[in-house]
Amino acid sequence: MISALTDLNRVYLSASLAALPLLALWSLRRRSQRLAMANVPSKTVVIVGAAWAGINVAHGLLKQVPNVKVVLINPSEEFYFNIASPRIIARPNAFTREKYMYSIPDLFDKYPSEVKAGFEFVIGEATAIDVKGKTVSVTEGAETSRDIAYDYLVISSGSTSKATLGGDSLKVPFKASKDSNTDSDIKNSQDAIQAAKSVIIGGAGAVGVEFAAELAEERPDVKVTLVTPTDRVLPTLKDGPRAKAAKVLKSKGIEIVTKEAVESARFDAAANNWTVTLTTGQILTADVYVTAAGAVPNNEFIPSALLDEDGWVDVDRHFRASRIPLSANIYAVGDITSHPQRIASRMPTLTGTVVSNLKADILGKGSRATFDAAKQGVLLAVPLGKSDGTGQMGWIVLPGFVLAFFKGKDYMTGIGKKLVYG
Repeated sequence: MISALTDLNRVYLSASLAALPLLALWSLRRRSQRLAMANVPSKTVVIVGAAWAGINVAHGLLKQVPNVKVVLINPSEEFYFNIASPRIIARPNAFTREKYMYSIPDLFDKYPSEVKAGFEFVIGEATAIDVKGKTVSVTEGAETSRDIAYDYLVISSGSTSKATLGGDSLKVPFKASKDSNTDSDIKNSQDAIQAAKSVIIGGAGAVGVEFAAELAEERPDVKVTLVTPTDRVLPTLKDGPRAKAAKVLKSKGIEIVTKEAVESARFDAAANNWTVTLTTGQILTADVYVTAAGAVPNNEFIPSALLDEDGWVDVDRHFRASRIPLSANIYAVGDITSHPQRIASRMPTLTGTVVSNLKADILGKGSRATFDAAKQGVLLAVPLGKSDGTGQMGWIVLPGFVLAFFKGKDYMTGIGKKLVYG
């Protein structure tokens, strides 16, 4: 027995001695990595806008670029999961608030202290960019303002919708309300729509179709009219899914007016209804009018030298601002750009490209990434209520039951936080 124990001790001793060089090598490697990280010049990346694009870029930089300082600027401390907005507005009891409003600081709490030390979240509104001086002016609160210096700037301020702005439509927050309270706008639009007996929706893209289907399913007593200047709904899809969408909408009692655009819409306070004039001169009236068409760039603070004729930031295949010298170190990504692929489902790829290029810029090594929009197929998933849907991925038509399962059942609110948690 003693002999066996002695032999076992010898084995343990031999294994320990053999492991010592490996431990020494591992220790040297770790020390080398720490020194390399310490030698990386500290750079500040300022990101304006904390929606889909901005949050994803911030996560990517914190994970992949050592010793980086990330400053994320946004008017609100909350992220609005607006993918679910058609159901949020049409069905007031569908979700609790925490299902679609997320604390932005909480999305970054997972990082270790040494990484979080390089992250700053600024609740404020960007008011100007000094391209030569490389600063962003930010207003925090009513009177406080400051200039934040950057080495690299990422503009991800996004866009808003005409319905979110209101005026020529009931104010419906299909996107976050920058100049007002999103919670109040949601409640007010829900109340107005719940009280209505007739609703006209202008625009038959994804938002218009989804909202019409949700409303008709929730309120079968409401007369819903969908107006589109195209010959059928969902104009970016193939004929099959377009025809299916029209068929399902009509089965829910929705009237579809095709080849007609809304020329003007006006609320009559005395009559307490909306008058909608179409391009042919036809006049429709309803208790509520909602526009589901038209995006407006959030570009008030962006120098005109960066913008195209329609107010979007022009970018190249690397997502660098293409109308100014590359030495300005300005990138743009998401809804604020002129890029044709701006939908939320593309954001991981788009923002991944930006992060890769910033990493190459900061570290001074690595290949630059590109994103070729011409090689990307159609990607659109449109729920048609809770149990059906239509859509397209490339040339593949997505079955209704698949869309109902993955998106229609809860508009992805069940995984919403995971999508922006990084």
